[in-house]
Amino acid sequence: MKKKIKLLCIVIVYLLANSIGSQKALAAPEGDNLGYVVSLVQPKSQIDPNKSYFYVQTEPGIEQELEVRIKSTKKENVKIKISATDAFTGDNGTIEYTDKKEKLDETLQNPVSSLVKVETPEITIGNFEESKVMIRLTPPKEHYEGVKMGALVFKLDLGEKSSGVATEFSYRTGFLLSESGDEFNNGQTLEMTSAKATIKRGKKMVLANLKNPEPKVLEDLNITATMVKKGTDKVIKQKTVQNYSMAPNSQFDFEMDWGIENLPSGTYTLKLKAENSSKEWDLSKDFTITNKQAKEMNEQSAFKIVTPVWIKIVTLIMAFTTTLGVVIIIIRRKKWEKNERNRE
Repeated sequence: MKKKIKLLCIVIVYLLANSIGSQKALAAPEGDNLGYVVSLVQPKSQIDPNKSYFYVQTEPGIEQELEVRIKSTKKENVKIKISATDAFTGDNGTIEYTDKKEKLDETLQNPVSSLVKVETPEITIGNFEESKVMIRLTPPKEHYEGVKMGALVFKLDLGEKSSGVATEFSYRTGFLLSESGDEFNNGQTLEMTSAKATIKRGKKMVLANLKNPEPKVLEDLNITATMVKKGTDKVIKQKTVQNYSMAPNSQFDFEMDWGIENLPSGTYTLKLKAENSSKEWDLSKDFTITNKQAKEMNEQSAFKIVTPVWIKIVTLIMAFTTTLGVVIIIIRRKKWEKNERNRE
């Protein structure tokens, strides 16, 4: 009897375990925000098979076809747009991707987006089906150094919502091209092309434009920027950041936010010290903030101390009342002293 009870318990536990497992498996697709998954088919030209993204070795002018598979994770149809974007450096020292050419640096020739053509830039899939998308890669006929960096973007448009705003979700995977197959993250050059004061995003800022002119990634940068009065060691402002990265052939503005303080006029030197595990850089630039420029920026900035009119009025009334009270006290004291002398 005990054996039967024990066997029955084992069977019940087994059934419960399988039931819970199958519920999780069925629930997973329903909780998928995108409604699809993307997998890359590694080509023979893949430089590092351990990478989860395309890291492809190219030969001048020799075309390649790369394959991507997109699988639906729900029954309803989903429409997906596929495009290639290029890497640039964001304001916070991060490698980002864009399809806006104006964000790319002039030193970047033949960007990824100009070398990649998606055979079917729009597809519709559903009912848990899988579709194959071919990417045609045509490298430049001329030899190039280092790497070209970008990303493939798979964008899902959910259509117009009740607010009238189109909501989009996307999946992105990296895309690296190289002829040599050498390391791509050992950049050795950092330049400061300019320093200036300006209004950015409504804030008063001093900007140092930093450039990576090499076709290599600059990574793990620790940067300290110090603004001093020109010809002195007097520190006006200082900022330190860590773990910044720069995309190949890119530039960005290192920001020193002035907050609610008034920006002072004068001639300054911006000193910048940067370092990573392999190299150190000491850079500097002089710049001038004129009286007119400082006045205009301090007035235009959306981030400043604004005193409400009622506070000014109350302050004036309190100041007047305090002054009047002091005057009355002095007059009364003089009268009291005069009366005391007359009594004597």
